[in-house]
Amino acid sequence: MKKVLLLIALPVCLVMGQDQPELPGWGVYVGYGMMGASGDSLDIDGAEIETMNAPGFGISKGIWMGSIPLQVGVGIHPRGYKLEIDADGAHMHTEVNAQYLDIWAQMPYPVGPAFLSAGFNLGTHVGGTTKMELELGGYEVSDEVDHESGDFGLDFGLNFGLGMPIGDTGVQVGVLYLMSLTEPMEDAGFTWNGLFFNAGYSF
Repeated sequence: MKKVLLLIALPVCLVMGQDQPELPGWGVYVGYGMMGASGDSLDIDGAEIETMNAPGFGISKGIWMGSIPLQVGVGIHPRGYKLEIDADGAHMHTEVNAQYLDIWAQMPYPVGPAFLSAGFNLGTHVGGTTKMELELGGYEVSDEVDHESGDFGLDFGLNFGLGMPIGDTGVQVGVLYLMSLTEPMEDAGFTWNGLFFNAGYSF
């Protein structure tokens, strides 16, 4: 926890020593997530974890919280993973695609024309699917489950990003690393993580 607090406090100290940057107004963004998961429950002999890829989108706004600049927003973002298991002559494929409604905030720190950012996000599960395929002894079995809202719990995590404005056009591109601090279900034994590549436009 001390490391987490240090990571959050460091950008605050850096920004306080800078001239106030110009914050973007209302904006929209779209992106593509390459999401994964890690934890003891996924550390299985013969298993390989792969990223699950899915789109996301949302709206954003630059605000001042006292002397601290923030960019806040709300959007639909993916979580999930793919799991391949080969053991005892059987092959199992599982693909989890979970969609979350996220409220997020970031603190930007300018570095030349680009800027670094650090912040947090709080998400609630709103849907998704889990696909399962099993091959054993020449037989194949598959199933797909549609998740309802709330099947997974609240997701609280940190995000760290790098953004680059495209001239004075209002267009910005960037990448975020998302790191969950909570498990999606009680005793799930794993947490979400991954990269979210995005492009946005500020009005």
